[in-house]
Amino acid sequence: MIYVDNIIRTFLVNGNVRETEQTAIFGGVESGITNIGYDLRAGAFYADGTRTDTYTLEPGDSVIAESMEIIHFDRDTCGVVNIKNSRLRMGLMIDSPVYQPGHTTRIYFRITNLSNDTVTLAKEDSYVMLMFEQLSQTPDHPYSGTFSDEFSFRGLAGYRDVYGSQIKHIERKRRDLKSMEKSIYANVITIITVFIAIFSLLNINFGLADKSADAPAVLVYNLSTLGAVSFLSVLLHQLLGIGSRRAIWLWLIPIVCFTAVAVFCLL
Repeated sequence: MIYVDNIIRTFLVNGNVRETEQTAIFGGVESGITNIGYDLRAGAFYADGTRTDTYTLEPGDSVIAESMEIIHFDRDTCGVVNIKNSRLRMGLMIDSPVYQPGHTTRIYFRITNLSNDTVTLAKEDSYVMLMFEQLSQTPDHPYSGTFSDEFSFRGLAGYRDVYGSQIKHIERKRRDLKSMEKSIYANVITIITVFIAIFSLLNINFGLADKSADAPAVLVYNLSTLGAVSFLSVLLHQLLGIGSRRAIWLWLIPIVCFTAVAVFCLL
């Protein structure tokens, strides 16, 4: 059975969260009550270990949100979190666990932006509705898991030892993909640089041959072209963060070329 508004209204209480055995909403407001649930207000957002009152979701991004309210579920009641219709139409998606009988906690849920627009999330705004469901009978054991009395976000908490190695494995895969991506960029830049250098040198040398230029002039033009192309290549490597250590040594090529050109011009 799903509780309706006239019952949910009795859940609004003040006082110590540990002083009640009945289902209760601590810090709740009358305006949050709907006909079959309660609209939770966002109290904070957690991303990369940082707590913030506002958060801008880029397309495809996710963030963990916590409710301002603290909820206590008695031994006969569980809680189901659902996205508000208006937020669904904005392109947001909500993920949240089922809150078990006997659990006292803030409500935590993940918000993901599936739209093509940036969405700014703010404290005290409502994104989800909490529904209270009465169980057909009382379970033998109320909730006593690692997230009991979670009034501030604890991440994996007691599951860190269990899932920590999996997260590290995923992080390694992500780093490998980034490394592969940079390697592809580096190869593309190298191929384009070689193509430009060959094309430019051939074009310049054929042009100088038609003008019967002397050897020093040919050398200066070639060194200038090689220096300019290598300078552009190294600069792109640096800007994209590709092979940073190797790029430092590659700066020697344009430096040597431009230095040689300067010496020839001064002679």
